[in-house]
Amino acid sequence: MIGSTIIGSTVIGVTTGNGLYHPEIILMRFLNTLLLTIPLLCVGSLSQADPSVADDYFLTIGGGYAPSGNQVSLENNVLFFQRVLTDLGLDTSKSDCFFSDGDAKGHDVQVMDPQTIPKANRLMAEFFGNSRSLGLTYRDHRVPNVRASTRPDNIRKWFVDVGATMQSGDRLLVFVTAHGSRSSSSKEPYETTIATWGNSSIKMSEFVGLLDELPDGVDVVSIMVQCHAGGFSRLIFNAGDPDRGMSPQRRCGFFATVNDRPAAGCTPEVDEANYVEYSTYFWAALSGRTRMGESIELPDYDGNGSVSFDEAHAYTILTADTIDLPNKTSGEFLNQYSKFGKGDSELLKDDEPYSVILGFANPVQRAVLEGLSSQLNLEGEKRLLAASDAVDSGSGRGRFRRRREESDASRVRREISRDLERRWPELANIVNPVSIELMTTRSDEFIRAIEEHKDYKRYRELADAVLVDESKRQVKYERFLRVADNVALAENLRRMGNEERIRQFEAIVQAESGTLGDAGRTQ
Repeated sequence: MIGSTIIGSTVIGVTTGNGLYHPEIILMRFLNTLLLTIPLLCVGSLSQADPSVADDYFLTIGGGYAPSGNQVSLENNVLFFQRVLTDLGLDTSKSDCFFSDGDAKGHDVQVMDPQTIPKANRLMAEFFGNSRSLGLTYRDHRVPNVRASTRPDNIRKWFVDVGATMQSGDRLLVFVTAHGSRSSSSKEPYETTIATWGNSSIKMSEFVGLLDELPDGVDVVSIMVQCHAGGFSRLIFNAGDPDRGMSPQRRCGFFATVNDRPAAGCTPEVDEANYVEYSTYFWAALSGRTRMGESIELPDYDGNGSVSFDEAHAYTILTADTIDLPNKTSGEFLNQYSKFGKGDSELLKDDEPYSVILGFANPVQRAVLEGLSSQLNLEGEKRLLAASDAVDSGSGRGRFRRRREESDASRVRREISRDLERRWPELANIVNPVSIELMTTRSDEFIRAIEEHKDYKRYRELADAVLVDESKRQVKYERFLRVADNVALAENLRRMGNEERIRQFEAIVQAESGTLGDAGRTQ
């Protein structure tokens, strides 16, 4: 009789009926058991680290504070984000959206489509009245499967009902496309807000408190495009306060603009081809398609075969012609814990030669620095100084140039209007019966009189031209400097030698390098 003594799944001895051990049998049994055990051990260990057991949760907070502040662009931002998730084949079963008034019936979205107004009426407003808000209407929002309104109590309840069920390794991606306000306290300039329904709001510190309620080991990625969104870059700190140290929860975020500036984008216009706000470019970079479904070259700046959140942020910095000054959490960390050198310090200064900065830049930063250098015609080693000079002196010239170009179009328009009033003096008042006839029964005559005017073609060229807005060019200098500063500050952090701070910074950078659908893969 042959017997064996087994502990767990490992053979520790084999005996015959006389109690003697046979080495050959011991070895044979041990090898057979080992061959059966190894796959089980491997499966068990993989199940603990396998990204497939980790989930991405998506939380969208969108819309305005009231119908008058709930522009259709905010609705379209949400719909575009949902399309991106679907196009990428991501599991959206754990996606929740809070938008404006929720499922309440009523006209809560502001929409403006001038093309719905008869052409004669549009021309009458343009030449003899005011075309502002022409075609403005309200309707119920069209965001599907909305969980509730954006009132703060609903958001708080989500963190209790859903957030608390998340597990270590899961990741929460928060997308905020709403309005926002600057801080009401000069002593707490980062205490900015997300505007929510019913003229309510959520402050930065309260939002951080909600994140604190998530289970240990849950990662957070935030993409926020509201005005003054940069205040929320402090979500990496305990209670949003750098003096209280880093949150133990790994968080990162990308923001359309800094804490003390408005953001571009909110509009009641229905034509998405004209949208130029932050998320338009950010989601296009990750999905490879614009809002209009057109393919773009993926901004895989580091050549690793995928587009990270950080690369999407960089693409937006390079591509968006807006007033926005985008920032991210790693930059806020460096602002708090690193510094520039002075005098004979070994730390890099804020006016280093360009080649020095470029030498320390990572592939994504190099793409931005080189791309903006090309756009702004920056050359040579003194690019940082040149960009700084442009920021200091450029805004006044830009404002003057824009006013001058707009006045050219206005002057030609007035000349056309005066000629038409000579033909129809009643146009001095657009509610005069003759004026009304020209918009209705005699509309063809009125349209023909304007479009056949000798100066109309020139006016249209002036009015439709893309104005050279130097404020948008100036902010690109600021973007250039911000990226260059982050390169220098990151190198200085390493030279300062605080190993704990370096590890914290690298963890944020690693999280910012994540991609859609990679929950658990950067643990």
